[in-house]
Parts: sequence; C-alpha cells; structure tokens
Amino acid sequence: MPPDSSSFTALNVPHDAVPEWMGSFTLAASPNTDLWRKPPSRDTSTAPILYTALRNPFIAAEVTVSADWELEWDQGGLVIFAGAPPGRIASTTAETTSNVATSPPPTGSITSASTNPSPSPAGPNSSAALSAGQQSGAVTQGGPRRAPPPPYVAPAPASKWVKVGLEFCNNACHATSVCATSDGADWALSALPPHHARRLDLRVKIERIGYALWVWYEDEVSGWKKLREVTYFFWGVEDKAVRVGVYASRPANFGTTIYERRNGGPSVTQRNLCVDFEGLEIF
Repeated sequence: MPPDSSSFTALNVPHDAVPEWMGSFTLAASPNTDLWRKPPSRDTSTAPILYTALRNPFIAAEVTVSADWELEWDQGGLVIFAGAPPGRIASTTAETTSNVATSPPPTGSITSASTNPSPSPAGPNSSAALSAGQQSGAVTQGGPRRAPPPPYVAPAPASKWVKVGLEFCNNACHATSVCATSDGADWALSALPPHHARRLDLRVKIERIGYALWVWYEDEVSGWKKLREVTYFFWGVEDKAVRVGVYASRPANFGTTIYERRNGGPSVTQRNLCVDFEGLEIF
C-alpha cells in the first residue's frame, strides 16, 4: 500500500503540489537541478524531492520510475537521508552559533575595577598585599575587563544520503546509484541487460540489512540484482533521523528552447524532465 501523502515534505516543489495518492504521481525537474555533494560538504540540493519521516525503523522502500529520457544525466528514483535533510544543515548551525555568540557573560564575572573601590591598605605590608592581589587575578585598575570569547561550536555533521534510480547517459538508460558522506559523493552507473536496455522504466529498491543499506534494481528475467552495499549507512544513526523519498533531476543546463512567437518576438521555454513514479512502497 502506498504511504500517506500527508506525512511527506516537499523540497524544491510547491507544497500544494504534493499528490494526494502516492501510488502514482509525477515530479517535474527543470534544467540545472541536481542532488550532489562535493568536498568539503558542498551540497547541491536543487532537485525536486518528496520525503517522509518514519514512525518505525526503516526496513525497505521500492518504486518504479519512467520518463522520456533525452538529456545527459536525466535521472529519477529513490533517496534516503540519515541526518538533517538538504537545506537544513547550514541554517541549524548558524542559529546555534548566533545563540552562543549573543549569550550574556556568566553571572558574577568581573567587568570593571569599580567592583572593589576600596583603596589599598597603608602600612608596611601594603606591597605584599598588592602582590597577592595581582597573583589571585583581582582587578585593581584599568578599564572594563573583556568578556571571554564564546565557546567553539563544531559545525553540524553532514548528513549521509544514498540515491538509486534510472539515469540517461551516453544515449542509454543505466541503473544509477550515488552515496554521499561528509567527504563528498561518489557516482556509479551499471549497464542494464540487453533485454532491458531499450526500456524506459526501472524498478529500484533500498533495503536495510543490519547497519548496511543494500541497493537493488529489478531485472524482468532474473529478478532483483544487487547494485551495491553501503556497509556503514545506519551506523550511529537514530531511527528518527532517517527520511525516505523520491527525487527527479535534470543536471544538464541546456534544456531550454528558443522559438519565435506569433507576434514576432523570441520566447524561451524550459524543457522540464517529467518523471513518473508508480507503486511506491515504504516499510
């Protein structure tokens, strides 16, 4: 049974565009949209994405993707995040740093010499008393004492994510998978069998096995074929930090067409990639 659409969050998609029924829907990706990462943790998250948080520990997800693939790197499929979703890491870190920087100094800290206005005692032991006061850190003269700098706040760790789907490359459809960590992202293409090479659709699956994430695609003849195993994906990850969804992207930036309007002026239109999703299941 398809998941409830009310639990989905839209990224780079109007919120009112979330389909009511997640069993069959379409995502449109304009040119120059992608989900990618380059070191050091430089994210590109312009691809249309629909994702959901899970009430129970993640088990598996699968979906069938299809489209009229035509431009290099056209793609669509499943995506899973372990950690903050795209676009929320930097804002959370900035907010935390701002709160620390503007916090008041601790109560009881010495900020001025006026805290001890009494003069130094007169007598033969006055020099010794002054020396002892300096050694203990007492402020006896000068301007206001500077507040200590705010404590160092380490940036939030980059989320891990994996995407799997169908990608158009070198005039052919391939099974594609990308795994992103704090060090960046890799990219792998797998040629489809000859009997599947001319088809425009593919069913893909991600599955949790212990701490590992297994990535699959379905061969209509031999069944599920394993693309890769991400052995560490769920290591150190809380179940509530896992989010699963679908994405579509058209990384190529030449998907525009210029044509002449009837009134004589040129017009530019974008050639969006429309990816169809069928039979989405998330367990």
